[in-house]
Amino acid sequence: MSRSPDPDLAALTADDRVLWSEDVLRFCDTDANGHVNNAAFAMFCESGRVNALRSVLGETCGADTFFSVATLTIHYRAELHYPGRVRSGTWLARLGTSSVTFAQVLLDDGGRLAATSEAVAVLMDTATRRPRAFPPASRAVVEAMLR
Repeated sequence: MSRSPDPDLAALTADDRVLWSEDVLRFCDTDANGHVNNAAFAMFCESGRVNALRSVLGETCGADTFFSVATLTIHYRAELHYPGRVRSGTWLARLGTSSVTFAQVLLDDGGRLAATSEAVAVLMDTATRRPRAFPPASRAVVEAMLR
């Protein structure tokens, strides 16, 4: 599998559709190799996705729904080290009938690319535990934010 080219960080920073959040690197995120463990990267991606979901969709999908991650792919580009911070830039890349694809970058506190990520989240019906199509209002919100 070939590695995709590094994203244009300047373009991402300038794009209002990219939502940024920041997390503190904790000592407990480190492993025996002296860097932040790969599992912590997934947590930072989750933090960015949750921020994006709340910021973009809010309650437009209905109180009787939730999102479930169907696919998560992370490409590690550089180590992260404690102490420090990590910034996640998150944007909506694709919209399906009941799913949305998030693309992300993780940057260290110096602005260096540490990882790229893509996740597919499916809108689920709380009662049936099955996928549910996006309501028209939610679909319009996501379509306006697609990058």
